[in-house]
Amino acid sequence: MKSYYLKKILSSIITLIIVITIVFFMLRAIPGGPFAREKPLPDATRERLEEAYGLNLPLHEQYFMYMGNLLRGDLGPSFRNPAYSVNQLLAAGIPSTAKVGGLAVVFIVLLGIPLGVISALKSNTYIDYGVMLMATIGVTVPSFVIGSIFIIIAQYIDWIPVGSLDKFPVSYIGPVVALSGYSLSFVARLTRSSMLEVLRQDYIRTARANGLSEFKVIFKHALKNGLIPVVTYIGPMIAALMTGSFVVEQVFNIPGIGKYFTQSINSQDYTLVIGVTIFYAAFYIFMVFLVDILYSVIDPRIKMGR
Repeated sequence: MKSYYLKKILSSIITLIIVITIVFFMLRAIPGGPFAREKPLPDATRERLEEAYGLNLPLHEQYFMYMGNLLRGDLGPSFRNPAYSVNQLLAAGIPSTAKVGGLAVVFIVLLGIPLGVISALKSNTYIDYGVMLMATIGVTVPSFVIGSIFIIIAQYIDWIPVGSLDKFPVSYIGPVVALSGYSLSFVARLTRSSMLEVLRQDYIRTARANGLSEFKVIFKHALKNGLIPVVTYIGPMIAALMTGSFVVEQVFNIPGIGKYFTQSINSQDYTLVIGVTIFYAAFYIFMVFLVDILYSVIDPRIKMGR
């Protein structure tokens, strides 16, 4: 077991280094730069800025200098926001993103899984058809469309603010609904299909034949195994939701890291792009690792490392 954890941690570190390296060199390959603007800077000014940030050094020297700073926990200065470091910008953006993402995860799990279970138990009934119709709509409608519709509706409802997160919890309703649409629908559909497959298994029929109540059959035997595919999806889903949605944060003007990432891409703010990418990648890798651990908790037959 220890060797499995060590291998997983080592592979995660290697993956993170590869991601950082690819993003670092890809950004440098894009024409322009962080100081390329609509009104070009004087050559002397641009050269002084590039020298101050080390952009005049050979590419390999820039890379090793950045990696050295990274080992010390320094993500560097923001080229387009010189008054702030990347660490400060991430620290400012993560709370808003995490709150919206965390509420979206809770909303999806508390609603998506029960809807999927009910749909499976009421298979081929009007309840099943209704749930699957809503799930299909949720999967096909983009988050920015859901967000835009919500903003239009909110104009006629005074108690739902739009454009800020000042009033908890009402100001979070729009972003959470828009962010949850696809994942909630997918979780409901995945739970339904998984539960239907489990309910056809021999051990479920045996449990019913032995006189166990339907409640025990469903919640003690079927649901535990039916959730395994759902957990597989929920791990990366949490990573995606907790690190923000570029579109949703733009639509609702949320000052989160998704919005910072979009702005940094447009302005070619190298250090901010890489800093946000590191956060995304590290959190995603952590959630995948956590899912592996949850497998053994949900089903002891699943042996990690095999």
